[in-house]
Amino acid sequence: MKKKINIASPIIFLVTVLAVLTILTGCGQNKERPPVDALNVLSGAMQCALPEEPFSRPLRIEVLGPREHSLFGGLKEAAPVAGARVIFEPLEDSDLVIEPRTAVSDPGGEVRVTLKAGKKIGDQYVRVIPVDAPDKAKVLRFVTGIKINGARQETLSGEFMPNPIEVRVVDGSGRPAAGLPVYFKVISGPDRKKAVLTTATAVTDKDGIASTQLRMGSKTGIYKIETEVAGDKQQIHIRGIEFEEMGLDLTSLLIAVAGGLALFLFGMKLMSDGLQLVAGDRMKAILAFFTRNRLMAVAAGALVTAVIQSSSATTVMMVGFVNAGLLNLAQSIGIIFGANIGTTITAQMISFNLSWLSLPAIIVGVAMALLCKSLMSRGTGETILGFGFLFFGLSMMGHELKLIGQFPMFIHFFKTFNCAPVNGYMPIGAVLGSVCIGLVVTVIIQSSSAVTGILLALAAGGLIDFYTAFPLILGTNIGTTITAIIASIPANRRAKQAAVAHTLFNVLGSVLMIFLLYIPWKGTDKPFFLYLVNEFTGGDVFAVIPQNLCRHIAMAHTMFNVATVVVFLPFVGIFVRICNFFVPVQNDAQVKITRLEPNLLNTPMVAIEQVISTLRYMLREVWHMIDNTVNNSFLKRKADDEAFVELEKREERIDELQKEITEYLVKLTRRELTPPQSEIIPLLIHCTNDAERIADLSLNIFNLARRLERIGKPMTEEGEEEIKRIFHLLEDQEKNVIAALHNTDSSHIVTALTEERCINKLVNEFERRHIKRLRKGECDAMIGLVFLDMMAEMERIGDNLTNVAERAPAIQKHYFELS
Repeated sequence: MKKKINIASPIIFLVTVLAVLTILTGCGQNKERPPVDALNVLSGAMQCALPEEPFSRPLRIEVLGPREHSLFGGLKEAAPVAGARVIFEPLEDSDLVIEPRTAVSDPGGEVRVTLKAGKKIGDQYVRVIPVDAPDKAKVLRFVTGIKINGARQETLSGEFMPNPIEVRVVDGSGRPAAGLPVYFKVISGPDRKKAVLTTATAVTDKDGIASTQLRMGSKTGIYKIETEVAGDKQQIHIRGIEFEEMGLDLTSLLIAVAGGLALFLFGMKLMSDGLQLVAGDRMKAILAFFTRNRLMAVAAGALVTAVIQSSSATTVMMVGFVNAGLLNLAQSIGIIFGANIGTTITAQMISFNLSWLSLPAIIVGVAMALLCKSLMSRGTGETILGFGFLFFGLSMMGHELKLIGQFPMFIHFFKTFNCAPVNGYMPIGAVLGSVCIGLVVTVIIQSSSAVTGILLALAAGGLIDFYTAFPLILGTNIGTTITAIIASIPANRRAKQAAVAHTLFNVLGSVLMIFLLYIPWKGTDKPFFLYLVNEFTGGDVFAVIPQNLCRHIAMAHTMFNVATVVVFLPFVGIFVRICNFFVPVQNDAQVKITRLEPNLLNTPMVAIEQVISTLRYMLREVWHMIDNTVNNSFLKRKADDEAFVELEKREERIDELQKEITEYLVKLTRRELTPPQSEIIPLLIHCTNDAERIADLSLNIFNLARRLERIGKPMTEEGEEEIKRIFHLLEDQEKNVIAALHNTDSSHIVTALTEERCINKLVNEFERRHIKRLRKGECDAMIGLVFLDMMAEMERIGDNLTNVAERAPAIQKHYFELS
């Protein structure tokens, strides 16, 4: 059926999405060096060391510029300042040795110096002064004469730390300070009250060491311990020094992360299902309308995937369209290209911190789902509810992952496939390993958007960096092709070619991007593509503390897919030839079209259209049986066994079609349907039954031909002409009924019903004439009975065609309501 499609709204939607993304991502970095506005201590402050020993870690300072206002009035993250001179100046009574005393910030805004303790015991202070902004100076504290061992250990909740916490104290001459009281206190932690120190006050032994043991609290997190030394006799006093210990409740962590992941995946599915209820059928119509050329096919794939929030759903639908003969291979490749762009909208949405909207969205979504009756409102409610669950689950995962982001065991694990450059280049083994990890996880979850969401949560928790996230994304892009591959297994060879095209495109695109990772941007050691992403996204992801990391990952995902589409779109013809090489199809006759494609059941409008198309095919096949039986068997009085066997085969195929259509429509009733969709299903089942009854009547007519053959006498010329006249009316009625199921022209229905009345009138008239011929002896009695039976069979054919014609207006009305 021809459908009226309003394309203005989808085009406006697509343009709006692209415009918003362009605005939100920014237009590049400021090339001029910003003024120094702040100093950020990355690490190395508040350290302890024994006299004349180096401090264990270098002091790392980040120089930052001012925070600028964003387009929407908020403040952006401060950008690092490269090339800024910073002076490190010990205060008057400090004897710390600092190398170098003056340093210049690197391209990431970082300044790094080493420190060595002097002989003076106690607090030592260093003033850090940016030359361009001395008013932004900071004073940092260091302590000489004390050393803490056993800090930053990790253990399971409720258990003692693997090693005791030891504090070693020396006097001004460097000798151990014995007999000094050392105080320990748990000052903060997720379960501070249950974190117990075996000794709150310890006294240093002859080696100047005081120790205690910590039993961890019951919750995961960082526990801060403060120690203080106060010895009046020795005249040594060192005020509170803080250090950290880490506790891990593995059971609660796994439950929280798994629960957050489950809510996240459930939210994605709920949002996708809701969006398909609201706009899904219109999106499917857009697919059919926009696939006239490559660019329109890409736009259709991108738009549909962005709206229904699932590239897997789009590719499965695309496989179904190809299997049903609704799309050719070149059109499907364009849709695949577009779907890869559309799927990035999920990562773009997740990369903005919208967790504060999760609970309000859940409240509104539940209210709409419980109170609203219409399918459209319920779909809207499901979408909002899914949005809420998605971000609520993401915040749950993010909270737990941030807690463990500082744990050495997790840091060590994620470093096993860390892709940060070594000697200027990303390690190829780690890059390929990350690609494989992304691929395997996506194959398991069967959603690249979901895996990308998990990656963003890991990045927000500080467990993976930008260099590692991008190869993982490449892996998800390859892994998502498994959905189309699975969907194409029972499909025809054209659908298999479409799945091959999807896999080929994603693999080649990933290979291209891996290659670009080893081409540095001129004058830098940054990979070419990642440098471009950083240039077109707000913040500096290559800073010491990466800025706007989640937005950079989302933009890398989008720019990667857009870039590969731009590169490969001119070569669609080559893709078609490659697919023909891997899955040969000599001609379209080899391709079996599956009209009742199972993958289309999730798109009810298209599924119903396929049922109507199959019903038209069924009516044409049925009429072919009637035509062949009447003209080649009955009128020629020729009823050989070979013809009967062929007719029986055709009739069995019609029975199978009736069963397939009925089962397909029953399966469709188990989907979420609109009222018009629900009402059209029983009409189609009745029409299918009428078509099957006509096929049965062809066997009855063949049996009448056998009776004529056994009688061995010809029918009168008048009788044959009367049968032919009825047959031609039936033939025209059949054409009008099929046309009525193909468009909205009501004249076909009116003509079909008029012809049925004419057939009934002529049958009555021809029966009266025939009885007169029998009375006059102009016709054999046995042949007369066959003639009357033939009239009755032809009248029944007209009645069944009329049943379909009478239901056609309702089918037209409901079909166009839902489309």
